[in-house]
Amino acid sequence: MRILLIEDEEILASVLLKSLTKQHYVVDVVQDGQMGWEYTQSTNYDLLLIDVGLPKLDGITLCQRLRSGGCFTPILLMTAKDGNRERIQGLDAGADDYLIKPLDLEELQARIRALIRRGDRPCTPILEVGALRLDPSSCEVTYNNKLLELTAKEYSLLELFLRNPSRVFSRGDIIEHLWTFDDPPQEETVKSHIKYLRQKLKAAGAVDWIENVYGLGYRLNPVAGRGEKGGRGAGEQRGRGAGEQGSRGAGEQRGRGAGGQGEEEKSQIPNSDVEEQFQQAMGGLWKQYQGLMVQRLTVLQELAAALSGKTLTRELRQSAEGEAHKLAGVLGMFEQDNGTLLAREIEQILGKDGDLSASEKGQLLTLIEDLGNIINLMVMGQNVDYQTSTAIAPEISTRLILIDPNLQLGSQLQQLVECMGICWQQITNLEDAKNFLQTTSPDLVVLNIDDITWRKESLALLSDLATRTPPVPVLVLAATDELVERVTFAQYGARGFLVKPVTAAQVWDVSSQILQRTRSLRVNILAVDDDPLILAALRPMLEPWGMRMTGLENPLRFWEVLQSTKPDLLILDVEMPHINGIELCRAVRTDPQWQELPIVFLTAHREMETVQQVFAVGGDDYVIKPVVGAELLARITHRLERSRLLQSLSTKDPLTGLANQFQSHRDLQHLIAQAEKNQQSVCLIILSVTDFRQINIKYGHQAGNEVLQRWSRLFQSAFCSGEVVGYWGNGEFVVGVSGLTKTEANHRLSEILTTLRQQIFTAFDGDRFQVICNFAVVEYPNDGLTIQSLYQVAAGRNS
Repeated sequence: MRILLIEDEEILASVLLKSLTKQHYVVDVVQDGQMGWEYTQSTNYDLLLIDVGLPKLDGITLCQRLRSGGCFTPILLMTAKDGNRERIQGLDAGADDYLIKPLDLEELQARIRALIRRGDRPCTPILEVGALRLDPSSCEVTYNNKLLELTAKEYSLLELFLRNPSRVFSRGDIIEHLWTFDDPPQEETVKSHIKYLRQKLKAAGAVDWIENVYGLGYRLNPVAGRGEKGGRGAGEQRGRGAGEQGSRGAGEQRGRGAGGQGEEEKSQIPNSDVEEQFQQAMGGLWKQYQGLMVQRLTVLQELAAALSGKTLTRELRQSAEGEAHKLAGVLGMFEQDNGTLLAREIEQILGKDGDLSASEKGQLLTLIEDLGNIINLMVMGQNVDYQTSTAIAPEISTRLILIDPNLQLGSQLQQLVECMGICWQQITNLEDAKNFLQTTSPDLVVLNIDDITWRKESLALLSDLATRTPPVPVLVLAATDELVERVTFAQYGARGFLVKPVTAAQVWDVSSQILQRTRSLRVNILAVDDDPLILAALRPMLEPWGMRMTGLENPLRFWEVLQSTKPDLLILDVEMPHINGIELCRAVRTDPQWQELPIVFLTAHREMETVQQVFAVGGDDYVIKPVVGAELLARITHRLERSRLLQSLSTKDPLTGLANQFQSHRDLQHLIAQAEKNQQSVCLIILSVTDFRQINIKYGHQAGNEVLQRWSRLFQSAFCSGEVVGYWGNGEFVVGVSGLTKTEANHRLSEILTTLRQQIFTAFDGDRFQVICNFAVVEYPNDGLTIQSLYQVAAGRNS
């Protein structure tokens, strides 16, 4: 179970950390309320332990902010004040329980256990399934009254499964629950802990209690504990192994399974959609690249012939070593683990210094023959489980959806973009579109809303797409050009608006502008590997999870592609011709623009020397080839979360959560540059709290902070369609809106101003007050050509 401790007193924080860790909780510790808020936004916790008297953002305000933001995690407040007023304030703010300092550690532990037990369903203090029993108060686990000796992580794993008996946990979920930000897991750590926990349960008689759910992850066997105590349960159903993200290469589906080498996986429950999608992709990859695999085998067979004829050259030996290295990196991705092991042994023998001994030559001949048999069987289709009848879809850089019954419009749009490698997919009715979009996140949707009978459903779909993470931009095609319509669609999240009838050229022109504005919201990954098969296999692993991958085979073009793609994360192969991944990483870390870019390495080597090299040049993590999709996804997600947290701290105002002055100014400059390019208008809206300093003096800074936070939440809700929203300090908010005239912006603002005037605030002493909002709307280019000149005009109107 994972706990966030927010306590600024260092000694107490240290004591609590030690006490909680002893009870096998995973604990993150932060020293102020604002940092606590940032942590809660990036990680899911089972409980929040918050001191009231925190710097930057006090505990009660933090509690209010969490509850108003939809956080329902149990909150336990701590305070040094034994006063009813503060206790009532804390409970009214949304806290679940309250403790007075100095704390009694046993009472604290009991209250934490009680809060964690609360949930959507009743839960007993002792966790029991069949003969398996876990006691959180004593941290003891027994099976048939026999004590199990578990490590802290094994205990936490078992508790996680027992508290959530029907939930499936991916490896990324497990990392998030059981490791702190400062304690990232090492290579295959999660898999090892699962393996050893299974072994200890099996030794006690609890066989097959942790199962793999195909394509998703791990969970407690749903029939564990029923019938025979410690019996096989659902473990009678066996398979080759199931992984976490849908087959080998997107999960664990190997002969050895996710539990570790030599351990057989059981109880796979396929997710048909994920399985079919990935199998088709891998089947297409094998069909596309089997010729390349045969070429690599041919080089090894030439080496074998040279060994027999005693004509081996240095060049042939080096070439064969390189081909064996590549085969070792990809064969496992087609469930040929034995092939990976054979290729790795060949590579290791050829990589040794000096001449080959007679025994090594004999070993090489045997290994190459065995490897040839495996690849030949794969080519003949006798050992390939993938659906090779379906070729993999060509790479599509941009996915666009047209929801409109007009087939002529769809055909014309496709003709416009064919030469760009872009594909439009047309869906002619709303119901089919809703079903399709449940499992797909396109780059842009063009939605026809001219049928009054489907208006409500269309607006609901528009709102759903706008609130996704990341949001899906929508261009609306409307039947009438009315201001009320424009405002309504903008409120529901539309990024663009066109009035029918429209031409395909008009639709594409506006669509391309929207795509340019929203490109920064995607997760872009640049993968550099000289093996095209590795790059092709990474795509179906990453893209179903909303990640866009650019693959690069030639490392000599790296800097050019890096500058053009501007990735959020970099994947580098360690060994490549001309320039290897280590050298590329070193170059990236010396450039100020890219110094903070997360870098994950791929390597077929497990030697400590390689690992040390990776981290010495600035690598953030590494994954062993053949690549396990779930493991790669977990590590990528982990790195992106950390990167976003650091970026958030530098670009967001800590109190309101909005873009700070520096970041929002940059965003506004970009908005104006785009408007100038596309000959559009931009409206700059300045909203400020009247007499904000007097509010702080009269009612206290806590009340002033509450005003700013509530206003920021209202602005975030009202402006969620690509507008720039920022806080510039001293009670002043700035909004930039593209494509609206001043009249349209004022009309849109009227409802927001009414909401602001209706807000009632309560001061610390119980006094209630309302706040007056000053505002001004100025328009680029009519009122000014720069942000500074527009701001000066707005300030003059506000005064």
